[in-house]
Amino acid sequence: MKSRLPKLLMILCILCSQWIAANGVIRYDSLNSVLRSIKNPKDKVDIILKFLEKSENQYLEDTIGIKLANRAYEISLQTNYSLGKVNCMLKLGNYFFRSSDYKKAMEFAQRSKELSEDLSYDKELANSYNLIGIIYSELSAFDNSSPYFFNGIKLFEKLSDKEGIARSLGNIGLDFYDQQVYKKALEYLNNSLVIALSINNQTLIKKQYNNIAAVYADQQNYDTAIVFMRKALEIEKKLGDKMGQGISIMNIGYIQMNEGNFKEAFLSFQQSLDLATEINNHLHMAKCYLNFGYCYYCVKNSGSSIDYFNKALHEGRKNGYYRIIAQSSKMLNQLYTEKKDTLKAYKYAVLEKLAGDSLFALQKQKLSSKLEFQYLYEKNELKKQLAQQAQNTLMLIVIFSLVAGLLILGLIFSRHRLKLKLVLLEKEKIKSELDIRDRELTVNLISLIRKNEMLADISDKLMQLEHNAKGIEAKESLSQISQELRNSTNDKMLNEFSTRFKEVHAGFYEKLLKAYPDLSQNELKLCAFLRLNMSTKDIAELTGQQIASIDTARYRLRKKLSLPGSETNLVTFLSQI
Repeated sequence: MKSRLPKLLMILCILCSQWIAANGVIRYDSLNSVLRSIKNPKDKVDIILKFLEKSENQYLEDTIGIKLANRAYEISLQTNYSLGKVNCMLKLGNYFFRSSDYKKAMEFAQRSKELSEDLSYDKELANSYNLIGIIYSELSAFDNSSPYFFNGIKLFEKLSDKEGIARSLGNIGLDFYDQQVYKKALEYLNNSLVIALSINNQTLIKKQYNNIAAVYADQQNYDTAIVFMRKALEIEKKLGDKMGQGISIMNIGYIQMNEGNFKEAFLSFQQSLDLATEINNHLHMAKCYLNFGYCYYCVKNSGSSIDYFNKALHEGRKNGYYRIIAQSSKMLNQLYTEKKDTLKAYKYAVLEKLAGDSLFALQKQKLSSKLEFQYLYEKNELKKQLAQQAQNTLMLIVIFSLVAGLLILGLIFSRHRLKLKLVLLEKEKIKSELDIRDRELTVNLISLIRKNEMLADISDKLMQLEHNAKGIEAKESLSQISQELRNSTNDKMLNEFSTRFKEVHAGFYEKLLKAYPDLSQNELKLCAFLRLNMSTKDIAELTGQQIASIDTARYRLRKKLSLPGSETNLVTFLSQI
């Protein structure tokens, strides 16, 4: 007794057929005239979707609904209208679900879910979750349906969408009802009803009244069930929902019959039949005939009971309603068996068996669909897990590679810094050694100059002794000693200087000779003296030459080095070599 459309029970699952088709065509034609005047393709999609959303079109024949939704879907594909695509897929999923094509319904539901996730359409994603949950619930795959319902309600709560929250709570309630967990079912359905009342959504209020009534009826709490059915009926009358009125009145009559109120039940079934006849709904008419048959059977009026069961059977066979055929044939078999008319009883037993086989085939198909969806769900979940594992592995590899790369770079950088530090230390060491040698060379030069001064002084004294000596031999001896002393001293001094200079300033002479191969040994030594920033006076004292001679030598050296004039300092030039 649930108000879920695709259920082949006795509540809101009963859909209209020919009347809806005829009226649907009228509305469809008027919609076509409106669409022809619209130029913007996206507007056409939105108009079709709004048309399908209207309460008066909720019972639109599935073939018409699918045709319209497909038309909008094609336009949205051609114009790349993403929001339109998602909503069209949701509509198509719902229509295929209503027509029991669960495979196609799930395909559209999954596609709308994936596109909504990619484009961050939260409301459409929540609706996709609800549709997937309803499909799984229909196939009794409750372990799969519940997570989708709860994911949907979380998104609606995030969006503060009260209507969406109410619908999700209702779906969760029906999920518990399917599992016969009535206490939980009523809790969620009542919560949904409270929100529906707060936003005054009449369609949603009516739906939850019917759902709550179904729960109480299943528990044989008929008094309470009828209260909620009458509340739903009042709203259906306000909305002009004749289909809903017929279903509610028939359900009330069914409860009245079960309670033994046959007179009231007959009146209810007649009102329901009148509405079904008015809207030309053959399935609902067949159900009313069945109920009349049961009611007459209960009051022991077998003749009227047979008439109504035959009417129900006729409608069932004409329209392929296997459940109606099975139920009516079973009762006719029982009635004729009681009359001991074995021939007719056997005839209806055969019909019951054939209808039962057809129902069994449908149930088997439904079970196959359930197993297929279970397999596809598990396969999809496994695929997601493997993809997640691969992503995690890739992430670990990337992180490890980055860490390893950073460590390698760190080691290379540290090695480079250490190497640079060692080079600097080596340079500092060499510089320090050179500084020491340079200082030693400077001290040595000073020592040599002083020694030369002392020797020059001794030589001067010897020359004085030579001047004062009276004997020729004595004068010659003193003159020779003085000359040898001066020459020996100069040679040793200059040789020692050259050796030490080469140690401190390695390659200086080679670079000079490579650039200026015409330089003499004396000019090379003068370059060395100038490289040490020695003054003309110091050079003269060290070499024993006259200052004028040193100046002349410096002048000649500038010419050889192509440094005429005073623009470039000779000492600065040599210090850069």
